[in-house]
Amino acid sequence: MDAVEKILKAIKNLQIKPSEMSIYRILYEKGEMTVREIAEELQLSTRIVRIRLKKLVKEGFVKRRIIKRGWIGYVYFAETPEEVVKKIKDKMRRIISGSEEYDGKD
Repeated sequence: MDAVEKILKAIKNLQIKPSEMSIYRILYEKGEMTVREIAEELQLSTRIVRIRLKKLVKEGFVKRRIIKRGWIGYVYFAETPEEVVKKIKDKMRRIISGSEEYDGKD
C-alpha cells in the first residue's frame, strides 16, 4: 500500500457523523449528561445516542462514569478539544504506519 492509500484509509477511518459531533459539542458545552438528556436535547432517539456514544467512548472523545440516582447508569462528558486532537493525530499515525488496521466498520 502506498502512502496516499494509507492517508485515504486513515481519513476514512476518522470520519465523524454529524450526530456524533452534535453529541460531543453538547457534552462539551453542558458537561455531564445521561443518554436520555442528550437524546431529548438533540431530538434523537436514545438508541441512536447510545450507538454514537459507544463510538465516541471507543475513540476517547467522550468519557463516562457510573452514577446512582435510584438506579445505576452512566453520565457522559466530553474530553477536552486538545486531547481529542491529540487522539486523532495519534490514530492517524498508527494507521499510516500500519500498526493499526482500518476495520471498515463505523
